[in-house]
Amino acid sequence: MKKILLSIIVSAVSTLACNAQLLWEISGNGLDKPSYLFGTHHIAPISVLDSVPGFNKALASADKVYGEMVMSTAQSPQSQQVMLSYAAAPQDSTLTTVLSSAQIDSLDKVLKKYMGPMASTAQFAPLKPAMVNTVLALVQSQAAFPNFNPAQQLDGEIQKRGAEAGKEIGGFETIEDQCKAMFGTSIMTQANELMEMVRNDDKASGTAIRLAKAYLSGDLNSMLAIMEDPELGGDEEWSDRMLNKRNANWVRIMAGLLPTASVLIAVGAGHLPGDKGLISLLRKEGYTVKPVE
Repeated sequence: MKKILLSIIVSAVSTLACNAQLLWEISGNGLDKPSYLFGTHHIAPISVLDSVPGFNKALASADKVYGEMVMSTAQSPQSQQVMLSYAAAPQDSTLTTVLSSAQIDSLDKVLKKYMGPMASTAQFAPLKPAMVNTVLALVQSQAAFPNFNPAQQLDGEIQKRGAEAGKEIGGFETIEDQCKAMFGTSIMTQANELMEMVRNDDKASGTAIRLAKAYLSGDLNSMLAIMEDPELGGDEEWSDRMLNKRNANWVRIMAGLLPTASVLIAVGAGHLPGDKGLISLLRKEGYTVKPVE
């Protein structure tokens, strides 16, 4: 459950986005021009960009646009092949090997629910459990938000607009970095996390809606609390691997980047809040970070 991608309800965008505090200004600490930090939603409609006050102005004023990765590179055939190589299960640790018969039956039911009567665990056997977890998280969120268009992904759209305006596009990670974070734990750990998602499937839609409302209202702390909720599968190891360590690495890069140019930084909104989130870490570096009203 903790890996459920944040979900958005289209009808709520126009009524809630006006209150969002997803865009933050970074200033002080000797900066000549402010930079900006924007929390994205990986399956949000791109229309949200026009609903966040100050976003278009921030993008226009920035010299560079940085994201988690350079999306055009991450979506290339070469990068997709790298991901497949990380996501492939060892021959002696396929899903049908590491899961019990009862677990396979439970996973089959959830897969059929979202993907149709022909879907089965056997079809996904060559993949690591973490990859199946990721696929399942996506279809769960898309079931709550059926109008998501993968061809118009928010992070990619921001970088696309930046590139069209002649701005330098950069990323804090490579596809290898993300794959190591997603697929680097032991097979049995991944299998346990996958089955936890299966057990929590009935809560998926409700959790996706709660996350959507928190995102659109700019309530970053509520988003983080939902993502890290132990009852929904959150734990310290996941937070450290998927959020905290990456945030610390990114801030080290930002420390060298921000003094050189005005940068629009657009990364997943879950990376912003908390004591180990980007907002707090940047403040500890001496920057003033405040919401753009």
